[in-house]
Amino acid sequence: MMTIKWSAEDGLMKSVNKISFLTYGCKVNQVDTDRMISVLSSDYKILDSYTTADLCIVNTCTVTNNSDNQILNDIKKIKKRNPLCKVLVTGCLAQTDPSFLETVSTIDYVVDNANKYLIPKFLKNLDNSKKIISNIFDIDKFHDYEINSRDTRSRAFLKIQDGCNYRCSFCIIPFARGKSRSMELDSVLQKIDKYKGLGYEEVVLTGIHLSSYGKDIGESLLGLLESIESKSTIQNIRLSSIDPADTDKKLIDFISKSNKICPSFHISLQSGEDDTLREMRRRYKVSDFQEIINEIRFRIPDSCIGTDVIAGFPGESELSFSQTFNFLEKSELNYFHVFPYSDRKGTRATQRKDKVSTTVKSKRSKLLRDLSDKKKQEFYSRFIGKELEAIVEKNNKARTRNYIDVNLDGESLVPGSLVNLLIKEVKNMKAYGCKI
Repeated sequence: MMTIKWSAEDGLMKSVNKISFLTYGCKVNQVDTDRMISVLSSDYKILDSYTTADLCIVNTCTVTNNSDNQILNDIKKIKKRNPLCKVLVTGCLAQTDPSFLETVSTIDYVVDNANKYLIPKFLKNLDNSKKIISNIFDIDKFHDYEINSRDTRSRAFLKIQDGCNYRCSFCIIPFARGKSRSMELDSVLQKIDKYKGLGYEEVVLTGIHLSSYGKDIGESLLGLLESIESKSTIQNIRLSSIDPADTDKKLIDFISKSNKICPSFHISLQSGEDDTLREMRRRYKVSDFQEIINEIRFRIPDSCIGTDVIAGFPGESELSFSQTFNFLEKSELNYFHVFPYSDRKGTRATQRKDKVSTTVKSKRSKLLRDLSDKKKQEFYSRFIGKELEAIVEKNNKARTRNYIDVNLDGESLVPGSLVNLLIKEVKNMKAYGCKI
C-alpha cells in the first residue's frame, strides 16, 4: 500500500492510506467517481464513510447555487466530524471557480475537472502542490477508460460523451466540461460487451450532451444505437437526457422498432414559452418540442416521457409562466424535473436586471412539482393490472423498461436480474406489484 507523507506545516496527519468519496450531481459525475475509485483502489483502502478517512475526494456539481452551498456545508461537516481528514475538491465547481475554493479554509486541495484523472499522480506529490488548474477547452479528445470489475449497482452507467458546444444563457456546464468529445464507437461496443460479461442486463448511456455523441468523430447517436442493436447481446440499453433540437423522427422510429432500447425518454424543455426559450438560447420552439412528444406517443404509446423545466428565468412574467404551466398540463409528459433559476457567474443570464424574486420562483416551482406529481400518478395508474418487464434494484424494487419504479412484495430478488412483474396498485406516486 502506498504511503504519502505530508509536509510538516500540515501537522495533523503523517500519511494517507484511507480515502473516501463524496459525489454530487449527474450520472456522468457518478461514472467519473467510479473511474477514480477503480484507479486508486489498488493503492489505497476506499471507505464508504469519511469519518475515519485520511482523505476525502469531493467530486462536485455546480448547476445551481444550492448545489454549491450544499457542497461547502458538507465539507464543513467532514472537518467537524473528522478534523484529521484532508479534503480534495474536484469536478465542475473546481473547474469554474477554483480561485474561490482556494480561499475556503476547510478545503486543502483543488484539482479541476480537466485533471481529475491525474489525481493518482497528484497524490504522490502532495508536499509539492496544492492544486492543478488548467484550461479545459484545451482538451480535444474523449478520455477513454477501462472497465475491470462490477460495482454494486443493478445497472451499468457508461459515459460515452463529455462536454458541450452550445451556450444556453443560463448554463455554466460547458465552462466546467469543455468541448463536446465522444468515445470511439468500437470502444462503446466493447464496453457494453464487457458489462454484459460482468453480469449486467442493462446499460445506461450517459453524457453531458448525449445528443452530440459522434459529431466530433464522424459518427452519430443514431448510428451508435443501430450498431448496438445489431452487434450487442445486452438486453436493455437506456438513454439519459437528450436535446429536443437533435431529436428527430428517424431516431424515434428506430427506437420504436428496437428490441434493446428502453422506451423511456428524458427530453429537456426548460420553458413552454417561445420568447423565454429564445432568451435561454435554446435551439427549438415549443411547437418543435410538441411535435417530438406527439411522434413518440404515436409510435411508442406506453413510453415514459420526462423533461426539465426552469422556474423563474429572468424576465419570465406571470403570462410566460402561465403559458409554460398550461403547455405542460395539456402535454402527454409524465414527469418533470423542476429547477428554480439560479445565477451562474460567467453566463449571459446572470447579467440581466429583470430577475424574478426568490419567493415567486419558489411558488412557481411548487406549482410545477405538484403538476409533475399528478402526471406521474396518472402515468403509473395506466399500468395497473398490466405485465411489464423490469430490472430488479436494491430493497426488492424494480424499474420497468418504461421507467416505472415498482415496490415488489414476496420473495427477495437478486438486484440486476430481469423479471416480469404485475402492477397491482398505485398510491402517493408509488407503484406496488409482484413478480409473475
